[in-house]
Amino acid sequence: MHKNGVLYRDSGEARINDNALAALTLLVATSAPAQKEIIIRLIMNMLVEGEL
Repeated sequence: MHKNGVLYRDSGEARINDNALAALTLLVATSAPAQKEIIIRLIMNMLVEGEL
């Protein structure tokens, strides 16, 4: 998320709290290798759409 520039809003405020970030990290880490990219794309899309 940091690499893709979506971890923080333009104001510098975090988009999600630390607990949610840890949960998403665990979700991605424990997912099947073939599904990791799909899960990452879904998370990224949800964060970006939440800003609209």
